[in-house]
Amino acid sequence: MVKNLKALREEHGLSQQKLAEQLGLTQQAIYKYERTSVEPDIDTLVAMAELLHTTVDHLIGNDTVSDTGINLTTQEADHIRHIRRQPPDVRENIFRLAESMDSSRNS
Repeated sequence: MVKNLKALREEHGLSQQKLAEQLGLTQQAIYKYERTSVEPDIDTLVAMAELLHTTVDHLIGNDTVSDTGINLTTQEADHIRHIRRQPPDVRENIFRLAESMDSSRNS
């Protein structure tokens, strides 16, 4: 079972059918990935992760996510995914805020 597929799909407002169409799969395949021990091939996992703005690690339920050699907790990875879904101007404001927090702490 792809442990976090259903939650991520619902978070993006996608039905099983819509996700299947976007991935070139059947609705039945998505159902099986969410509910049974059937697992997609690696190419499908990568496509799912990209479409759902996440990592393969999170999709399959790993507790930590490795990003450029830094181990992130699931909560930290969730925050990053949330930021990535924001429009560019909102992301820029978030980055500026984070940088200003670092600057004030280092002063």
